[in-house]
Amino acid sequence: MRRICVLITVLCLGVTGLAVAGGNRTAGTEGGRLVLQGTRSVGADMTASFDMGGYTPPSGQSVAINVDILESPDGPKPRIIPGYPVTSLVFETPGKYVLNFRLNQICKTSCGGVAARPLMERQETIEIAP
Repeated sequence: MRRICVLITVLCLGVTGLAVAGGNRTAGTEGGRLVLQGTRSVGADMTASFDMGGYTPPSGQSVAINVDILESPDGPKPRIIPGYPVTSLVFETPGKYVLNFRLNQICKTSCGGVAARPLMERQETIEIAP
């Protein structure tokens, strides 16, 4: 029984590696850009738009947005509603924010897991006025 479990695990890992390695790894990263728009003040709606130069994920795959707050002033964290191609941000506290925006292509693996392929990653510093 243990050998069967090990064999299945090895096969799943191998298939996952093929799914991630398949295709052009840099597709979408060359022409991709992040555009921040909106008033940079407390309570104002801002947007982060991901422009991938016409790139669309293959059928059956999706895109995931992650926004990591690397640095922020004391107080409430910004309200972030991730979406593709537009993510919404509202800042509750004035000050300097350093955010890391990550755009990943997500596909399901044959073993019920998921594999992520980075399409874009940008670090942005934003000053929010009172």
